[in-house]
Amino acid sequence: MPGSARCWRPIPGRLVHRTRPMTTSRSKTTSRSTTSSTQSPAPSALVAPIRLSDAALLLLGQAAAREDRLLLPPPPALRARGSALQKVLQALLKAGLVTEVPVATEAQSWRSGDDGERIGLVIAAEGFRAIGLPVPAPAAPAAAPAAGQGAPPAAEPAGRTTKQAVLIALLSDEAGASVPALAETLAWQNHTVRAALTGLRQKGHVLARTKDAAGTTVYRITGQAGADAAGATGA
Repeated sequence: MPGSARCWRPIPGRLVHRTRPMTTSRSKTTSRSTTSSTQSPAPSALVAPIRLSDAALLLLGQAAAREDRLLLPPPPALRARGSALQKVLQALLKAGLVTEVPVATEAQSWRSGDDGERIGLVIAAEGFRAIGLPVPAPAAPAAAPAAGQGAPPAAEPAGRTTKQAVLIALLSDEAGASVPALAETLAWQNHTVRAALTGLRQKGHVLARTKDAAGTTVYRITGQAGADAAGATGA
């Protein structure tokens, strides 16, 4: 009988056989593949969030606070220099967090083009999102002045990222940030940074103070608190 296996069992006086259905390897393989496909997570669930190094966070935070959005020249607090800095910049460019633009000075450039043109890096929209900042809106084009009228007064740049937003983004990172690093990134004095930290506590932010591997004091936002916790610890 097709699709069956015969099992012969001797019986005195005659031969009797039984049939049982056979399970083919193809059906087993189909069953396994069906189970696997139903249990496999969607590809989007396997995509890990971008993890940024301290150097990358410092560069992106500084660029977000600058008017020209350039990553270079790097802040003095950044320890990465030379080939180490180039690797950080290459990783940011590969991840789409920065884009290349022509620049005027050697200090602003990270490489030279084929024609010797200086090329620098500016923070991209994905770079703002990576450090938890809103993407600034592009500036609206200025309207042409009417006949017989002078040029309209210059408007404030639209979508400018505030230093307060950059401060919160840097402190929200898992690694935190030190007072000198924040001062370099934001172009503040150390006492201004400490005053800003106190202001964040008064607004309800919970700041944790720890030591990094080098023994430097770093601050990190760990959550929100009510009015009772505001200003509980001094900077």
